[in-house]
Amino acid sequence: MAGIPIPTAARGRLAGVFAQAGRVAGLLLVTLTLAPSARAQDAGWRIRLEPTYLDVHGHDQHVLTIHHVDAISVLDRKTAVALDTEAGTSYRAELRYTSGRWAWGTEFAWFQTKQASPDLARSGAGGGDVVTFEVADREFTSTGPGEVVYFQVLEDTEVALWTLDLFAERTLAASEGSHLALRLGVRFGDFDNDYRVVAGLENTVGSRFDAESNYGRMTGPLVGMAGTVRIGRGSLEGYVGQSVILGEAAFNTQARDFTGPFGGSPTYVAEETFGRSGDVAIPITDLQARGRYGLTEWLALGVGVNAAAWWDVGVPPGVVPGAGGDQVLHENTLVFFGLSGFVEFRF
Repeated sequence: MAGIPIPTAARGRLAGVFAQAGRVAGLLLVTLTLAPSARAQDAGWRIRLEPTYLDVHGHDQHVLTIHHVDAISVLDRKTAVALDTEAGTSYRAELRYTSGRWAWGTEFAWFQTKQASPDLARSGAGGGDVVTFEVADREFTSTGPGEVVYFQVLEDTEVALWTLDLFAERTLAASEGSHLALRLGVRFGDFDNDYRVVAGLENTVGSRFDAESNYGRMTGPLVGMAGTVRIGRGSLEGYVGQSVILGEAAFNTQARDFTGPFGGSPTYVAEETFGRSGDVAIPITDLQARGRYGLTEWLALGVGVNAAAWWDVGVPPGVVPGAGGDQVLHENTLVFFGLSGFVEFRF
């Protein structure tokens, strides 16, 4: 089962968010504690539709080492190239029913994005000036201008994930429309990472690499605290949650060597495959804050910010260059920062 490391870079990015969340939670608790009366949440059904723009950090795995040697100038330099996990649009929806001090609901979130790197081509200058592309367990070397080594990320190199929560909330303290509640539930999740690249010596030889990490359907417990502070026709909402989803992951890779140029149907001359599976656990931390304004009794609009961390999500096998490659650290953890707008219906 995977461990639960807390990478320094990700911890630093989240530190400010957690500190702000703590201040908001403290304000909510003080407000509710000092309030003179108590009542439950607004009864009835609520549907919220919330598209979110997500900025993504982490999981930018090291996929290529450019090794440049110049014997004349005594140059020996290695440069690491990593994939960039691109920002994109996520979609979230919630359905909730409230009665008295209890609320039951379900929330779904989905996100899919590309991983990319610029196409690269290099050549040595001759006379002892050599450039080598080290990718996975292959090396391609140019010793002069007539030899060009290249690296290209192919279509369908992407990350896709979704979660589905089923939960119950119990109001712990409430006053005049504001409340603090404990959320308990179960989270279902899925994570996929596909990696497809080609590298080689132009018009001579090359290799295509296809790898994937497929985490299948995972399930685990969910716990969190949710709070609301009512301000006239509007409200401020906050949520802090922690879950762990558990299941089995399949890790597969395929390397195919070819001769000549790479095109739609290259001539493959050799193939290597590797696959394994095992039990995994992915801890997920969620922070959310929303501002809501009621236009009518049944319609409201709002904006929100959120942050989430998926800890220790492994990259596909056979991606990081092996012995001889620049062994830079790559970040397994995925950290998301989002800005959303939402529409909410109550009935």
